[in-house]
Amino acid sequence: MTRRILGVAGFVGGMMLSEAAAEQPKTGTPVKFGGYVAPVFKAISRPAARPIDQQRVGMDGSRAGLVFTGKVAPPWSFRIHLVLGSDTFAALTNAEPVDTDNNSTTDAIETSSEQAIGNIVEEATAKYQPIEQFNIRAGRMRIPFTSQSQSPTTALMFPERAKPNEVFLEGTDLGGLLEMNLFDGRILGSTGMFNGTGTSVDAGAKKGALYTGRVDINPLGSFGFRETSEWQGPFRVGVGAGIIYNPFTAYDNSGYPTVRVNDTRTSLSGRLAFYGLYVSGEYMRRQQLDSMSSRPAWATGWYGQSGWILPLGFEPVFRMGEVIEDQSFDPRKTTWINVGLNVYPAQKANRPDRVKLSAHYLSEDRVTEGEKARGVATMAQIIW
Repeated sequence: MTRRILGVAGFVGGMMLSEAAAEQPKTGTPVKFGGYVAPVFKAISRPAARPIDQQRVGMDGSRAGLVFTGKVAPPWSFRIHLVLGSDTFAALTNAEPVDTDNNSTTDAIETSSEQAIGNIVEEATAKYQPIEQFNIRAGRMRIPFTSQSQSPTTALMFPERAKPNEVFLEGTDLGGLLEMNLFDGRILGSTGMFNGTGTSVDAGAKKGALYTGRVDINPLGSFGFRETSEWQGPFRVGVGAGIIYNPFTAYDNSGYPTVRVNDTRTSLSGRLAFYGLYVSGEYMRRQQLDSMSSRPAWATGWYGQSGWILPLGFEPVFRMGEVIEDQSFDPRKTTWINVGLNVYPAQKANRPDRVKLSAHYLSEDRVTEGEKARGVATMAQIIW
């Protein structure tokens, strides 16, 4: 009898312990954490500019980033990328009236400002992927208009994206994308809608949705979008095209509509890789039509770049580009040339690009204005 009672008690106790263990939350977290630090030093001379702009020396464009990714419950996941210190602006801190002749009237306004951090969110997206080939991504992100706009910030060949790319599309935007990945990365595509705050137009003076589409074809296999040793295998080639259509209404300071604009931008790109050699180029075009004038506004631009990763982690790089703005009325031409060397000293790490040291020569010619700039830039980037 005693053994039977003890057996029943043991069975009940074991059931209770099993239920308690089942109710305990699983240890660990689905969130992965990483980041990077990339101090950048620049020394640039612009002799023909205003005296205040003729010399620029200091830490310019330095950034640090934090990246959080996670899968909460398949097929749901998220990604957050915060960039600290790279986007600053002059914030007005004080404004006082000044009476210079003591006649009780204001003759001037004395202001003071300080540098403040602007938008630090590079990406904050939620992703729903019911099947491997398709997913929906929504939140703040870069619009995939060009090939380079899809490259991670830490995987760029140079410390900054090509200037022509930034002229036609800069920063991030709020919106959503329907993305596809067919035949193991051989066909990539996306289509979506955004607010239109990343098109170099004052966001506060315009209202209108931005529509975008992009397709990349890699017939010989998956290519990826890293510009630094993304793929060092056999020959790969990829071509792509993107389009942005942004019909918007511009408003005056009183909030009344002034003009209706149809802004259309297109891009064509090509890339190839072959055992450490990476070559890419893009051509971009913009056309703007407004309701007040029958004259369209045109702009074109292009850039090409290449890098070759040699033994011991040395990578000579070269880039040149050109933009012609307002071609239909008053063309303004600007050209850029960048030459430099990237060094990856941590060759024994799980990823050779965990540490990246860069030194580059910078050249900018504003051909129409006759203004030139020359300089150097160095960067030390560490990723964890």
